[in-house]
Amino acid sequence: MWRLPRRNVLLVAIACLAVAAGAIVPVFVSDGSSPEEDAEVVLNATGTQRAIAYDEEVVPVVQAPQSTPKEEWRQGSMPYLYQIDPQYRDFPYSNGTLEKQGCGPTALSMVYIDLTGDTTYGPTEMAAFSTQNGYSTDGDGSSWLLMSQGAEKLGLASTSVANTPEAIAEELEAGHPVICVMAPGTFTQVGHFIALEGLDADGKAIVHDSNSRDRSLWHWDLSTICAQANAVWSFSVA
Repeated sequence: MWRLPRRNVLLVAIACLAVAAGAIVPVFVSDGSSPEEDAEVVLNATGTQRAIAYDEEVVPVVQAPQSTPKEEWRQGSMPYLYQIDPQYRDFPYSNGTLEKQGCGPTALSMVYIDLTGDTTYGPTEMAAFSTQNGYSTDGDGSSWLLMSQGAEKLGLASTSVANTPEAIAEELEAGHPVICVMAPGTFTQVGHFIALEGLDADGKAIVHDSNSRDRSLWHWDLSTICAQANAVWSFSVA
């Protein structure tokens, strides 16, 4: 067992099970800045660890993610939607379920609602749209074309963005939400789509990760995201 030093004890232990990616996210401790800064931590196997988010909200690791209620979906406010939410997770997708394969449609659903305010395409409806239009793969989640051709079919303009902090920041500052497909690393062991809502006052990215409430509660350095992203798209209303 590791123990924390008795100093500045705003500490975080994140041990979130990444169900859809089939991975365990590394444990981090923070002095209040971000989970990217490693330190010592007390861990045990009781499942009682807690995550203290960027805004100091305390979240039990074992807590089931709850998506933003549909009645609160509105234009200009990206909802938090989770593919592992019990109300969505069993929906069939990509020869599996939304829980296992549905990060793509869930990320696009969050962006679509944010830009349009249209509540027609929640995670399950977006997954059905993806399947009907050929963007669902045979067991490997979503084709990248969902983020370009698929988005355009929904009335969005999709732009491929250079994978640099400066380019992504420029899009977010212009009010264009972003979706990144992540390579194995902090967010996944296989591949994973995440949505970026915008930047906070410190220039950190506000992440909406459909597979982790813990990671969604943090604000992330764009350099960390860019180091692990395979592709980036920004979106606006066409």
